[in-house]
Amino acid sequence: MIVRTLDRRYAVLQVLRSDERGEICVCQDLEDPKMERCLLARFRDPALNRQLLPLLTRQRLNTAFEDYLGVFSRDGDVYARFRYTDAPLLSQRLERGDFSFQERLEIGGNLLERMALLNVPPVLQLEALREENVTVDDALRVRFNYVLADLGNVENVDMGFVCARLSDLLGRLFDPERAALAVPELEEYRKALEEGRFSSYVDLYAGYDRVRKALLDRTFSGPAEPQTWLFRLWARVKKLARFVRPILVGVVLIAAFCYLVYTLLQPAQPTGTPVLYDAIGTVEIHQDGQT
Repeated sequence: MIVRTLDRRYAVLQVLRSDERGEICVCQDLEDPKMERCLLARFRDPALNRQLLPLLTRQRLNTAFEDYLGVFSRDGDVYARFRYTDAPLLSQRLERGDFSFQERLEIGGNLLERMALLNVPPVLQLEALREENVTVDDALRVRFNYVLADLGNVENVDMGFVCARLSDLLGRLFDPERAALAVPELEEYRKALEEGRFSSYVDLYAGYDRVRKALLDRTFSGPAEPQTWLFRLWARVKKLARFVRPILVGVVLIAAFCYLVYTLLQPAQPTGTPVLYDAIGTVEIHQDGQT
C-alpha cells in the first residue's frame, strides 16, 4: 500500500492500529535517499481534526521537537508523521530483568532528559509515555514512538496529566525497590508528581536529578530488604542521635565543671563525733610494769 501526497510517497510496512477513528502505520519514505522508516498517523474524526491540525501546524516552529516530521491533510483527514524506532520496549526489558538498580536510575534520568529536550505538547507527550511507546536500547538511550491511541480532548490535556502518567511509569521502573519499601526518596518525588507540583519538563528533570543523586549514595547488596515502620523509626532515631549526642556531651561537661567549682567554693564541714582529750602528755612505763 502506498500513501501519496503532493510531493512524497510512503510505503506502508506495518499497520499498528486501525479503527473508525483512523490508522497508525509504520511506513518508509520512498523519496528519502536513506529510506528511513517513519510513523504515519491518520485521523478521521472531524471534531478532533479541528483541534489537532492547528496544534500540529504550530509544531513546525518547535525545532526542539525533532521526532515530529510534519503534517498534511487529504480528503478531510489529517496525517501526522513522526520518527519511528524499533528499539526494544522498556516494559518488555523490565519484565526480563535486564537492568540493575543503577541502570534503571540512569534510564529514568535519560527519560526525563529526553522529555526536556523535545518539549513535546502535553497531549502528545501523554501518549508517548504509554508503555507501548517508550523504548530503550543497550546504551540506555530512551526514545519515544507516537502510537496515539487515545488523544481525547486536545485542549484539556495539561502537565498534570503528563505528571500522573510519568508517576505510573517510574513506579513500574522501580517496582522491585518499591515493593521492598527501599526508595522513600522516589516515593516523595512520585507524590509531588501526583500533586502536580511541576509546571515544566525542566522542573521535572531537576526534581528527578536530585532524587537520583540521593539514591546513588545508597547501595543495595542483593534484593533490598523490607523496611517496616519500626525499621524506619529506628533509622530516624539513629539519624537524630547524630545531632543530639554532641549536645548531651556538652551538657555533661558543663554540669561536671559546675560541680567542681561548687565543691571548691564550699568551706569544709566537720563530720562524725569529735574526740575529746582530758590531757596531753607523756607516759613512762617502768620494768616492773608500773607507770
